[in-house]
Amino acid sequence: MKSGVVKALAFASIALGGLTLVSTLSNPSLDPLILTRDLGLSITALSLGFAAPILHRKFTESQEEV
Repeated sequence: MKSGVVKALAFASIALGGLTLVSTLSNPSLDPLILTRDLGLSITALSLGFAAPILHRKFTESQEEV
């Protein structure tokens, strides 16, 4: 059950991060601080979406071994 929730939230993070990245790159802000913020948020969302299932699997396997 928890694994499914983690995968669903990771998929949502990847989807929203990807949409934000496409939106930011297709219509970039003229203010460099806003552009940096938007790019940082989208890259963070994408990386967390990819890392969350891997980290969840790693730490649940280590708890089951103990």
